Amino acid sequence: MSNRTGIFIAYCFPEKKWFDRIHAAIKPVVGNEGIVVWDERRLRGGGTWKTELADVVGSRKVAMMIVSDIFLESDFVTRAKLPALLETERENGLKICWVLASHCLFELAGLRDLDAANGINAALDGLGLEKRDAELTEIARQVARHLGTAGPLPVRPPAATPPVLLSLDAAIQTRHETILDLRRLARWMLLGALGLGLLALPMAMMGLTHFLLVAGFAGFIACQAQLVSARGEFLGQGLIGMRYTRSGLADETLPSRQREPLVRRAEELVG
Repeated sequence: MSNRTGIFIAYCFPEKKWFDRIHAAIKPVVGNEGIVVWDERRLRGGGTWKTELADVVGSRKVAMMIVSDIFLESDFVTRAKLPALLETERENGLKICWVLASHCLFELAGLRDLDAANGINAALDGLGLEKRDAELTEIARQVARHLGTAGPLPVRPPAATPPVLLSLDAAIQTRHETILDLRRLARWMLLGALGLGLLALPMAMMGLTHFLLVAGFAGFIACQAQLVSARGEFLGQGLIGMRYTRSGLADETLPSRQREPLVRRAEELVG
């Protein structure tokens, strides 16, 4: 589409502090171009949001996502399939850039490294003030290039990731997949317990003594489902710690005396 204008920004409301900083950084380079902002609350209304989202994405020149683990679990990814929608519009002239607010498995959402407006090893929440300001300035430059108010956008070569971070990333992905499997298993077990409970009800009404056995088995399965769910929540808490460790290790400004304990912790986490 040749008459695309302005920029579309998608973010999750808990990450508003990053939106505010990014918005302040890019505002000078946007000029007369309009900025349309959506957070995930826009997706919780009636059924018109799908059409509205498609219309706004189809008319913008640049689309930006502020990406974090919260974003990956939001309705933007699970319901609206926003990364896939933007990828489709890329063929029609849409420029895509996304900002890594905190380290997460952005690949699972189909995001490309080369579309990142900041370095994928430089998540904003892991940077010191001076380096964060430098990253925000680079984000503004990327937006200016996409809008055509700066020179051509250079191709960013993939950044080399330290081995300890690669191992930690693999452990985080495995842990994340395990949590998802446990959540699915708990849901199926609860559904099975509910089905057995419904089966036991008519048996009890007919005076069949077997309903006690069926009901007891349903209760047992429900208890096991709760244990599986609790295990998933426990692993989820550990995953948060792994992500914080990963974020600290990615901070190049971190002094060696603080980095060494994080390296040892990362080695413990990956076994």
